[in-house]
Amino acid sequence: MRISGGESRGRRLMGPRHGGVRPTSDKVREALFSILAARVEGSVFLELFAGTGAVGIEALSRGAARAVFVDASSKSTRLIRENLNALGYRDRAAVVAKDALQFMKKDAAGLGPFGLAFVDPPYHEEVGDKAMDALGSDEAAGVLTDGAVVVYEHFKKHAAPESFGRLARLREYVYGDTVLTLYASG
Repeated sequence: MRISGGESRGRRLMGPRHGGVRPTSDKVREALFSILAARVEGSVFLELFAGTGAVGIEALSRGAARAVFVDASSKSTRLIRENLNALGYRDRAAVVAKDALQFMKKDAAGLGPFGLAFVDPPYHEEVGDKAMDALGSDEAAGVLTDGAVVVYEHFKKHAAPESFGRLARLREYVYGDTVLTLYASG
């Protein structure tokens, strides 16, 4: 895995050393940041189900002010910290070793508000839909900025709904079996 743009372009990230992690491909990550473009600079970025942290680290490389990485696996959060340290981004990041839904209930408001969020569950749509519901809920008001963009990565056979509470679908992009569905907070 390599960073595809920004100040760390071309730098390698350490990959997963354990099963159960499916990193977002370099191709999909590059497409994602082409879509997000100018929104990244100066943003506060949230990555739920962070795995290797590649997406949030890419956001930092491309000028995000800060990134928060959330993953329930201590192995994943350790790997994210190693990658952040190797690239010199540790001071602009928070790594939370917690289930995404618990994070939304207890910690998200204190670390936000987020202008961009990336939700990439391990292709368990039920878990991903619950996390999206939590982000779009009235209880999460203040977690996202007005007009924040939330990107939901999911398997193409899973039809993402038109909305998750206060999150309204903007557009979908398909890359093989992977779909990026963009939502805006309102």
